[in-house]
Amino acid sequence: MKIKQYLTITAMLAACQLTATAQSSTNSGATQNTTLQMAELVSADFFDNGGNGGSSTVELPLGGANTLEEGVESPEIEVILRCTTDFDLSVKASATNFTYAGSSTQNTTMPVEDVLAIVITENNTGGNVSNGMTQYKSISGSQGKTAISAGKRGETSFKFKYKATPGFNYAAGTYTTDIVYTLTKK
Repeated sequence: MKIKQYLTITAMLAACQLTATAQSSTNSGATQNTTLQMAELVSADFFDNGGNGGSSTVELPLGGANTLEEGVESPEIEVILRCTTDFDLSVKASATNFTYAGSSTQNTTMPVEDVLAIVITENNTGGNVSNGMTQYKSISGSQGKTAISAGKRGETSFKFKYKATPGFNYAAGTYTTDIVYTLTKK
């Protein structure tokens, strides 16, 4: 099972203006107006559990009866955020169902919400983990769930894991979905 991670950044651009006046102590005067235009900035970097640059693809190999029934967890993934504004962070799948690749023609419709869950394992954003996401919660393909509310501006971070628990109801093959993380300005 492969999951692609994308960060969708929803932020309004704002400007900040700074005016500086330079004056000399002599009688000849000069004035210089300086304007600094600052746009809001939001960036995110994903890292694997070793602190190395992370891949945009997370693979969750499911083989054997135990992993199908009990599920399999991803490694812990760290996200470093750099924001010039306070924010809420939400998570959702880009579609209701996984995309299937394989030879079967039956039992290939796998709802993301029934199989894939996320847990916030560490929160250093200055905000609060929301919607009970300190425990595994399903990821919806139809509605984003707030994972962190009232995150603070600056360089912050959080860590999370995925867990896939498909059971025995689906055909063998590769199931893929994109997970979308959205930062919304507070």
